[in-house]
Parts: sequence; C-alpha cells; structure tokens
Amino acid sequence: MAPPASLEPAFVSQQESAPVYAAAPPSPPPPPATESSNGEPIIDDSALDELYAVIGADASRIVTVFLEDAPHLLAQLERAALAPDFTALREASHSLKSSSANLGAMALSAAAKRIELGARMETLDRPAVAVAMLTDEFERARAALQMRLRKRRTAEV
Repeated sequence: MAPPASLEPAFVSQQESAPVYAAAPPSPPPPPATESSNGEPIIDDSALDELYAVIGADASRIVTVFLEDAPHLLAQLERAALAPDFTALREASHSLKSSSANLGAMALSAAAKRIELGARMETLDRPAVAVAMLTDEFERARAALQMRLRKRRTAEV
C-alpha cells in the first residue's frame, strides 16, 4: 500500500495566498469622567484650589498620600462589609469621608457619609453593595485627582 499523500504543500500554498488584513488601530481610551454617578462634579475645584492657596505645593503631597491611603481604607471597608462589622464600617467610612471632602471629592465624601450613617444606625442594607459603589466613586476621584496632579506638575515646570 502506498503512503498517503501529504496535505502540507496544499496547506502552505493556501496560507501564502490568503489575503492579509491589517488590524484596526486601537481606539483611544475614553476621557476621564467629569461627573460622579449622581451627576455632581467629581472634584470641586474650588476646594482643591483653596487647599493649594493655603498650604502651597504641600497640597500635592496631601493628594498623593490620600491616593496611597484610600485603597487601604477601601480594603478595610470590604472586609467589614462581609461580616458585617458596623463599627469598622463606620470608622473607615468616616475617615474616607473627611479626607475626600478636604480634597474636593464631594461625591466620594457623600458616598462615604451614607455608609457611615447607615453603619452608625446599624441600618445599612447590603453593605457590600454600598462599599462597591463607594469604590467606583473612588476610582473616578482617583483619575480626576491624578489628572490635576499632572497638570499642576506640568505648570510648575
């Protein structure tokens, strides 16, 4: 019996003659959001401008420390929401509420305040959902604050 004919030459010739299509260029990332989930501005520029007016360039360091520390508070909130541990929810959300308000992140501050009040009264329904919504607000605030830091650094150069 004769060995079967190889299909490889036919496959190679089909590959060589197949048209090559260029991939579509990647679309640019969407611009950062300017409004929070409730339609308010993500950052109250007047509050942030006032901070810079009062303490100068040290305000950039405060923003940076906030951006480094807030994820730790969010992690505490996530753990507390699973229990639920209303004391831990109240304490972490209070801290986030205050620090975000100082930087003009008013929608983030308001979301943290809702958790704080619900935890204080022990009436917070679905704490994990509330913390997830707070995390979304933080991500919007983070992007907006990082953009403002970049603009300030560019202006200082």
